[in-house]
Order: sequence, then C-alpha cells, then structure tokens
Amino acid sequence: MKFAGTPGLVLPGGGARAAYQVGVLKAIAAVIDSDQLPFTAVAGVSAGAINAAKVAMHAEDFAEGVAALERVWAEMHTDDVYLMDYGSLQRFLSKTDKPVSLLDNSPLVALLQREIDQDALQTSIAKGPLNGLAVTASNYTTGGVTTFVQTRGEAAGWSRRRWNRVATAIGPDHILASSALPLLFPPQRIGDAYYVDGSLRMTAPLHPVINLGADRILVIGVRNETTPDIPAELTMPGIGEIGGYVLESLFAENLNADMDRVGQMNDLLAHLSWWKRRASERRHIDVMVIRPSEDVRVIASRHASLLPRGVRLFLRTVGGWGHEWRLPSYLLFEAPFTQALIDLGYRDGLKQRPALEAFFSA
Repeated sequence: MKFAGTPGLVLPGGGARAAYQVGVLKAIAAVIDSDQLPFTAVAGVSAGAINAAKVAMHAEDFAEGVAALERVWAEMHTDDVYLMDYGSLQRFLSKTDKPVSLLDNSPLVALLQREIDQDALQTSIAKGPLNGLAVTASNYTTGGVTTFVQTRGEAAGWSRRRWNRVATAIGPDHILASSALPLLFPPQRIGDAYYVDGSLRMTAPLHPVINLGADRILVIGVRNETTPDIPAELTMPGIGEIGGYVLESLFAENLNADMDRVGQMNDLLAHLSWWKRRASERRHIDVMVIRPSEDVRVIASRHASLLPRGVRLFLRTVGGWGHEWRLPSYLLFEAPFTQALIDLGYRDGLKQRPALEAFFSA
C-alpha cells in the first residue's frame, strides 16, 4: 500500500478512556501494508500525548510500537497512575503549604520515566518517517496554551493570541504537563511556567498536525457520540457528576468544534477559483474520525468495583459513583477495563477497514 499526501494523527485526551486509541492503532497496524508509522505528523493531548509519544518512539516499527503501548495499558492498575488512599493523600498534601491536587500522580511520573525514552524519540524522528510530534499543554502561568513540537527539520512556526509553539526535545515532563488534569493532578513546571492539561485551553486540536504539513488527518476519539436517553426522573447532579461532565466537555467539544471549522473552510475553498485558493495559502484538509461504537460509561460501570477502596469512597462522597459513570470512566485505570477498551477499539478499527485503506491509499 502506498501512502498518499501527508497523513497526520490526532490523539485527544480522555484519561483511562485513551486505552481505546490503542485498539484502533492495533487495527491500523493490521490493515496497512507497511512496517513504518503511516503518519508523518502526530499530535497528542493529555492521555493521548502518552500514546502519541510512544508510537513516535517506534516510527520505524509501527507494529512493535503499538504492541509496546498495548502492554502498558493491558497491564495497568490505578496505582500505576495515581494514589488516593487518605494516608497517602495526607502525606502528599503535607509537602506544601497549600493543597495542589486531590490525587498523587507520582506513580505516573515513574511510569512515564520508564516508558518515554527521550533519546529513542530523538533518534526516531531524526531517521523518519515521522516529521514531527506535537504535545499541547495549557499554560497556567500565562493563561494561554503551549504546543511543544519536536521535528526532524525546521518546524513551521505559528502564533495566535495566547497560543504559541515551543520547539524542544519532548520528554516525560511535557507529557506530564499535558496530562495534568485540573484539580486532580498537580500542575507541572517547565522552565518559568506551570502547566495543566492541554485540553483545558486547546480550542484547535487539529491545527498542530496541520501546521506540521498534514493534509489528511485521522482522529481517534474516546466518546461515543450517540445522544443518551433522557431519564424519566431527573435528579440534581452532584459534584462528581458535574466533574465528569466537565472532563467530557474538555476532551470532546473542542475537537468537534475544530472539525466543524475545518469542514467549513473546505466548503469555502471549494467555491474559490484555483488562483484565489492559492493566494489564500489555505488547503483542503480531509478528516477521518473513529470513535467508540459503544458507550464507554456503560463499560466502566461493569468494572468500577475494581477501583481501589479509597477511590470508590471518594467518588461516592462527591456524588460521582453510579448514575452516569462519567467520572469513573476517566479514573478507571484497571486492566480489565482498559483491555475491554482496547478490544473495542480493535473491533471498531477493523470495521473501518475500507475507509482506512482509502485513507492511506494513493
């Protein structure tokens, strides 16, 4: 199979839901006829940044990169990502004069230091076929958004109001910054600024790969877009339910809005003469999206009892246990749940085989 154009990959955030992306990537590795990473630009935000960095490290052996990523997610436990028993929480918060987060993410720090090899990433990008990796974080200090970019050559610069690009060698600190869920995980300091989850301020998640030259983009979402039924009896949502709703909005709505904007720009370009299109310096962008065919919240409800006792108690206390299961679906880093999402992503990816072949074919 010959790859056409400049394909890019966008992996949005989603906490534990990002395991679904691994299954789709596994399906892509089974569908394409190439050992190499089939994307020239990869961008990730939050947990999607972990997956993006891991596949970028294995750009010359895509199947091995996906297999390594699957091993991480399929063997995962909550205490590999964060701690939430009251003893550890009290010790964690006592390290400073003011609370900085509800959860202790020191296990995630250790995990990323093991799994993200900066030297391997540098070598992978230097050799190709990957031109660039972009990881986005929200700059708490300035109130803007920063996209950290590592490329083989000189990256095309972009700067918008409160959005800037920083060329750097991406490592665990940048992934931690991108995945620092507000209130749940502590902000990550890089240089003279503190950063939190990139989904918080990233209103144009497709644009990092567009600015890296991609003109066809595959997006692997983590939310089933089917509208849920309205319950017969409405109940007042608790803090936990509202928190889950906010996380879902952060991870999905900006992505949907950006895809709409790209579609509108494509329609506008289609009505311009060729010389006006050329003068505009805009180009047509094809976007393909794969999302869960099942409601991830329902899957989470079947495995929520696997969460550590302290986490279950916390969720019950803040009203995040039961009902819609939104918040648990982001915090449920337990192997049976993540494996179920990997399997779902793999099935959904294979169902899209004709579309994927068209996406990558000449």
